[in-house]
Amino acid sequence: MNNDSLGQMVNEARKAQRLSQMDLQDLSGVSASVIYKIEKGRTDIAFGSLLAVADALGIELKAKSPLGQEVRLNG
Repeated sequence: MNNDSLGQMVNEARKAQRLSQMDLQDLSGVSASVIYKIEKGRTDIAFGSLLAVADALGIELKAKSPLGQEVRLNG
């Protein structure tokens, strides 16, 4: 998944929940300007901000090693 795909996922999840960027700001504690950057696929986002937004929207983030080990990053 690239940054554009992740940004699109965040945007679609937010809209499906009928949340504005300001609403999501209140739920996640991440500024609306950072939420905008995430949705636009920007790469200059703090990882903690991304995790907070994903948590607020119910998006599960995982990491998988080349050895097949998988770890959940949020939630």
